[in-house]
Amino acid sequence: MSALARIQGDFMRSLFEERAADARLEIYRRNVLATLHDALAAAYPVVQRLVGAGFFREAAERFARAVPSRSGDLHLFGGGFAAFLADYPHARSLPWLADVARLEWACHESHYAADAAAFDFAALARVPAERHGEIRFALHPSVRLVRSDHPVVAIWEANQADRDGTPERDAGPDYAVVHRESGAARPRRIERGEWEFLERLAAGATLAAASEAPGDEEAARFLAAALARYVAAGIISGFAAPDAA
Repeated sequence: MSALARIQGDFMRSLFEERAADARLEIYRRNVLATLHDALAAAYPVVQRLVGAGFFREAAERFARAVPSRSGDLHLFGGGFAAFLADYPHARSLPWLADVARLEWACHESHYAADAAAFDFAALARVPAERHGEIRFALHPSVRLVRSDHPVVAIWEANQADRDGTPERDAGPDYAVVHRESGAARPRRIERGEWEFLERLAAGATLAAASEAPGDEEAARFLAAALARYVAAGIISGFAAPDAA
């Protein structure tokens, strides 16, 4: 290791100590931690509201020390905060907190995700009906799927700026699809069957494999309605046609 590399390493480590030995470095250290705190607060406003500013600041500082940012883009900082909270001793009395954080990070990622081209209905119409089961539909890049044993969607909704924090439901499980619409990302609770259908599509399954019951009349009705709804909402944004025989 070169002398410069050692100096740089020592400098970086000093930023995450309890207190820097040099007063000037301490000012810089506090500024770095404040910036990281603000980045987490922007990504996790519901978590901050649930636990309070003091609790959140302490947790954010401990997280920043445990999982230092590895990118100059602060929008990427905080992806591991949910896992951190799951093991954070002071959050043991809040078993739903980590899953709320997972949902918020899904919203954060959804907000900054890439866009997609308009759905090509003409190309879909050219696929022979007997080969529809071989189509692989693609979810929009902003779509995220979150499952929790807790009512995380209700908690998220109750802690928006226009709500008083009281959830409309106090029990899970919740199956949520997060999607960006009109420039805003928000979660929506859906039925387990629909969530699992979308999960299989996200994994690259064909339409037949994702539906699991392509010959069932009830499944066919569900697929027709669900596919139309998801395409119209922009949750499904494209597809891969089956190879020509």
